[in-house]
Amino acid sequence: MFYFDYVVSPTARRSAVGLPFDTAELRRQLVFLRNGQVVRNDLLPTNVEKPVENELDFDGGKEPNWLSCDRAAQFEVTRDSFGTGVMFFQLKAVSRDGCR
Repeated sequence: MFYFDYVVSPTARRSAVGLPFDTAELRRQLVFLRNGQVVRNDLLPTNVEKPVENELDFDGGKEPNWLSCDRAAQFEVTRDSFGTGVMFFQLKAVSRDGCR
Protein backbone atom coordinates (compact mmCIF):
# COMPACT_ATOMS: atom_id res chain seq x y z
CA MET A 1 0.00 0.00 0.00
CA PHE A 2 1.13 3.52 -0.76
CA TYR A 3 -0.41 6.65 0.73
CA PHE A 4 0.42 10.04 -0.77
CA ASP A 5 -0.45 13.41 0.74
CA TYR A 6 -1.69 16.12 -1.63
CA VAL A 7 1.73 17.84 -1.81
CA VAL A 8 3.43 14.84 -3.50
CA SER A 9 3.72 15.41 -7.25
CA PRO A 10 2.41 12.84 -9.75
CA THR A 11 5.99 12.26 -10.94
CA ALA A 12 7.19 11.50 -7.40
CA ARG A 13 4.22 9.15 -6.85
CA ARG A 14 4.96 7.16 -10.01
CA SER A 15 8.63 7.01 -9.08
CA ALA A 16 7.82 5.69 -5.58
CA VAL A 17 5.43 3.00 -6.84
CA GLY A 18 7.54 2.05 -9.86
CA LEU A 19 4.50 1.33 -12.05
CA PRO A 20 2.25 3.48 -14.23
CA PHE A 21 -1.10 4.49 -12.68
CA ASP A 22 -3.58 7.38 -12.80
CA THR A 23 -2.98 10.25 -10.40
CA ALA A 24 -3.78 13.95 -10.02
CA GLU A 25 -2.25 17.14 -8.65
CA LEU A 26 -3.28 18.26 -5.15
CA ARG A 27 -5.18 15.07 -4.26
CA ARG A 28 -4.46 12.57 -1.52
CA GLN A 29 -4.17 9.03 -2.85
CA LEU A 30 -4.07 5.36 -1.81
CA VAL A 31 -2.53 2.82 -4.19
CA PHE A 32 -2.58 -0.93 -3.51
CA LEU A 33 -0.32 -3.45 -5.24
CA ARG A 34 -0.47 -7.24 -5.53
CA ASN A 35 2.05 -9.34 -7.44
CA GLY A 36 3.56 -6.28 -9.10
CA GLN A 37 0.23 -4.91 -10.35
CA VAL A 38 -1.91 -1.97 -9.22
CA VAL A 39 -5.11 -3.60 -7.91
CA ARG A 40 -6.72 -0.51 -6.39
CA ASN A 41 -6.11 3.18 -6.91
CA ASP A 42 -8.17 5.69 -4.91
CA LEU A 43 -7.99 9.45 -5.27
CA LEU A 44 -9.26 10.62 -1.88
CA PRO A 45 -11.37 13.69 -1.11
CA THR A 46 -8.98 16.53 -0.32
CA ASN A 47 -9.28 19.99 1.16
CA VAL A 48 -5.87 21.64 1.50
CA GLU A 49 -7.12 24.05 4.19
CA LYS A 50 -8.74 21.64 6.66
CA PRO A 51 -9.56 17.94 7.15
CA VAL A 52 -12.43 16.40 5.21
CA GLU A 53 -15.11 14.55 7.20
CA ASN A 54 -13.88 10.97 7.88
CA GLU A 55 -10.49 11.73 6.29
CA LEU A 56 -7.67 9.24 6.81
CA ASP A 57 -4.44 10.84 8.00
CA PHE A 58 -1.39 8.54 8.00
CA ASP A 59 1.73 8.98 10.11
CA GLY A 60 4.79 6.81 10.37
CA GLY A 61 6.81 6.78 7.16
CA LYS A 62 10.37 7.88 6.58
CA GLU A 63 9.18 10.35 3.93
CA PRO A 64 7.23 13.31 5.34
CA ASN A 65 4.35 13.24 2.81
CA TRP A 66 3.99 9.64 1.74
CA LEU A 67 4.00 6.18 3.24
CA SER A 68 4.57 2.68 1.88
CA CYS A 69 3.46 -0.34 3.93
CA ASP A 70 3.42 -4.09 3.41
CA ARG A 71 0.56 -6.39 4.39
CA ALA A 72 2.02 -6.97 7.88
CA ALA A 73 1.70 -3.28 8.79
CA GLN A 74 -0.41 -2.46 11.83
CA PHE A 75 -1.82 0.93 12.75
CA GLU A 76 -3.08 2.57 15.91
CA VAL A 77 -6.22 4.53 15.01
CA THR A 78 -7.54 7.66 16.70
CA ARG A 79 -10.87 9.19 15.67
CA ASP A 80 -11.20 12.78 16.78
CA SER A 81 -11.79 16.30 15.52
CA PHE A 82 -8.64 17.65 17.20
CA GLY A 83 -10.45 20.95 17.64
CA THR A 84 -11.34 21.35 13.94
CA GLY A 85 -15.04 20.47 14.28
CA VAL A 86 -14.59 17.82 11.57
CA MET A 87 -14.18 14.18 12.63
CA PHE A 88 -11.30 12.33 10.97
CA PHE A 89 -9.12 9.27 11.51
CA GLN A 90 -5.43 9.50 12.35
CA LEU A 91 -3.54 6.28 11.64
CA LYS A 92 -0.07 5.85 13.12
CA ALA A 93 2.16 2.89 12.26
CA VAL A 94 2.61 0.73 15.39
CA SER A 95 5.90 -0.63 14.10
CA ARG A 96 8.26 0.77 11.50
CA ASP A 97 8.99 -2.79 10.33
CA GLY A 98 5.97 -2.93 8.01
CA CYS A 99 6.19 0.66 6.75
CA ARG A 100 8.89 2.66 5.09
